[in-house]
Amino acid sequence: MVDQVGLVAPGRGRPRDRALDERILEQVVALLGSRGYAGLNLDELAARSGVAKTTVLRRWPSKAAVAAAGVEQLALQSVAVPDSGTLYGDLHALLLGAVDTFVRGRGQFVPRLLREAGHHPEITDLLDAVLHTRRQGYRRVLARAVARGELDPSVDQELLIDMLIGPLWTRLLITRDPVTREYVDANVRAVLTAFAVSAATAD
Repeated sequence: MVDQVGLVAPGRGRPRDRALDERILEQVVALLGSRGYAGLNLDELAARSGVAKTTVLRRWPSKAAVAAAGVEQLALQSVAVPDSGTLYGDLHALLLGAVDTFVRGRGQFVPRLLREAGHHPEITDLLDAVLHTRRQGYRRVLARAVARGELDPSVDQELLIDMLIGPLWTRLLITRDPVTREYVDANVRAVLTAFAVSAATAD
């Protein structure tokens, strides 16, 4: 059965085991971290998850699909949207969260995925999952800033997000320069100054 937007409606069989799904996706993230996308093997994934390979493929039809689901789950786990009361505080917390995940945490493999993308076009789907999920967090804090009167509604919000996260990924992918707390602070202040937003804190 297909619903109005073209998605296959769930059948009447046994409900899907969400705990099993999460266990498999946790192992996907672990394997991407240790092996990279090229080294991700569905047989090894199934063995580490304690299931048959067919169990994995019933849930996700390909290596690319299960890898994308794992990366999306990681992004969701790492994008808690702060509510500090100021745009500076919210953006600072979001950017530090990205650093904690992609520089020092379980998402350290994501920059490597970006570098692998030229050899594996399907990696684009994985990166889309990360970028879309994280940008939603930034959009939410910008919407709150508009509602508070802190940010002009006419501001190009997508450009603001690009200017905020672009330097971080430049360091991760190109220059390999360290990403420090001081760098994050300077980055947020510079972007807010460019968009005429006060970066005053409660220091």
